[in-house]
Amino acid sequence: MITEVDFDPIFKRIPVLRELNRNNIQISKLPGDTNNNFRLQSEGVDWVLRVPKKSTNQYINRQFETNNVYIAEALGLLPKCCWRDQSGLSLIKTLPGTRPVSGDDFKKITVARQLMDSIRSLHDCQQKFLGQVDLVELLTRYYRLMPISYREIAASIYRVAQHKANELSFNDEQLRPSHNDLVLENILIDDTGRIWIIDWEYSSMASPYWDLATICNSFELNCAQSRDLLENYLQHTAVKEFDTLMDYRYVLQVLSICWIATFTDTDITSKFESLCRNPAFDTVPENTKSNALL
Repeated sequence: MITEVDFDPIFKRIPVLRELNRNNIQISKLPGDTNNNFRLQSEGVDWVLRVPKKSTNQYINRQFETNNVYIAEALGLLPKCCWRDQSGLSLIKTLPGTRPVSGDDFKKITVARQLMDSIRSLHDCQQKFLGQVDLVELLTRYYRLMPISYREIAASIYRVAQHKANELSFNDEQLRPSHNDLVLENILIDDTGRIWIIDWEYSSMASPYWDLATICNSFELNCAQSRDLLENYLQHTAVKEFDTLMDYRYVLQVLSICWIATFTDTDITSKFESLCRNPAFDTVPENTKSNALL
């Protein structure tokens, strides 16, 4: 609800908004779990205002985000921000004619390749993002923050994910600048077919497989499609790389569900059950496989 936010101090705080008559601006709520997002529209004005929720800055480093966004902006991956501060409050021009990508969009070779080119340009930019994600610590934190009833449901899957996360962290050889949250809502396509990537709050140095696995999970790719995506990204085929991708897919799927259970009111029981049944993730170690199927 728009009434959740007091706009008067916000408009006074942002210079370009301070000069406008608020009564002439149409304010509409946009989707978002981490922040309160609003579209501001009037004659000659069309912006997206991001107002962080009270709990958001407990787990997001805004200094890191600002540094990383400047790099991503310079790479042309997102439009430049009009105004931001260290609290996470920001104002950005609305991208005209854009919408979140869909599964049908991704089936188009031009869209899939452009997205891979964008991710590759980020990973290979030779610049350093601030922040580094500890996959094991993050998985453990979100699992422990879940209500105890969910922890009991998720216990066996969590053990498998924890095992995989430990192996992945041990074997990571090179970290790259990464977005780390490439869900469908954060990948936009405009009328010309250009891809834009928004919401860089979780960006950091990470394994390149983090972004690739998130894309696979977001588009619900099967094994064959995941292999094609990896080959497109790497320009060659290698069994080891594919196994790594699938392990990241499993861990990040569990991590995502734990996050949803912790920070939203969504019932995630069916999500864990679905993960157990998904043959795309039937790659768990033999000594833990029986636990994953409980």
